[in-house]
Amino acid sequence: MLKLFCNTGIKPHSGDPIINGHQTGEVILEEAKDVPSNDVVCLQSAINRLNSLVVNVYRINAVKDSAQEFKDTLSSLNSDSVEVMLVADRRFRSYVLEFDMFLDYWETAIAHYKRIDMTAEEPKVVSEYKQLFDDLTHSAYDNHVEYQLLDLIRNQTAHVQSPVNRIHVGINGNEAYSSRDVLLKDCKSGENKKKILRSQPGEIALSSIVDVTEKCLQDIHRYLIDFQIDELIMEDLKHIRRFFEYISSKGHLYKPWILMDDEIGPKRAQHIKDMKAYGFLLERLDAIDNAR
Repeated sequence: MLKLFCNTGIKPHSGDPIINGHQTGEVILEEAKDVPSNDVVCLQSAINRLNSLVVNVYRINAVKDSAQEFKDTLSSLNSDSVEVMLVADRRFRSYVLEFDMFLDYWETAIAHYKRIDMTAEEPKVVSEYKQLFDDLTHSAYDNHVEYQLLDLIRNQTAHVQSPVNRIHVGINGNEAYSSRDVLLKDCKSGENKKKILRSQPGEIALSSIVDVTEKCLQDIHRYLIDFQIDELIMEDLKHIRRFFEYISSKGHLYKPWILMDDEIGPKRAQHIKDMKAYGFLLERLDAIDNAR
């Protein structure tokens, strides 16, 4: 029978070895005996079905992490030497790459979109999903000059041109800049995009480009996730919500939880992970409900 357990700690024994600074011992498992067995089965089914959506939830992390790495690197600079400038350049190029990969991933994923029960969606639904992606990305481009500039800079970066041409280190903060004239010199885009560049100052600050485009992608990400929250996912999220409410009532919200079939044993135990993703999905479900 499938049962739910909470790992409440470790019971050390005399003579247990210390590995990597931690004393080994017996794991203390507390069974959730007041949870009906059918609810435990439903919880496991929901977790298993939501796996593909959880993967999509985490797709934004690489964008957020690379943006933060650029900001942290820039704020920690204490010299404007060429070597230091190239460090900032590398961090910005990493952000541009993650920006690009995020959009490429979603475009491909939407083209092969399936429901969480792995049945293929009707062509009309996939077409609507593609249209949503196009609308969101076009809106971000049309309404944010920073998005337009990043689009231009990533085209240059793809041709091995360093996006960072100068850095400023000062008491009021540091900044990295791209040269408008350098970008124009090698710009192979059409006249409309060149016009965008010509309207910029001689040096284009990159911090605001990262800040604005990161927020654009986070907004795009939320809408693309929301599209997948259909009646099947809503039903599974009800089981996840009940699980969250239960463990919170027990004071074990931040403890490890395990699903285990006592006939198979602990070797096949299923550790409940991705709590952060489930929390995000429940927030999106609430936002959808409130918008109705």
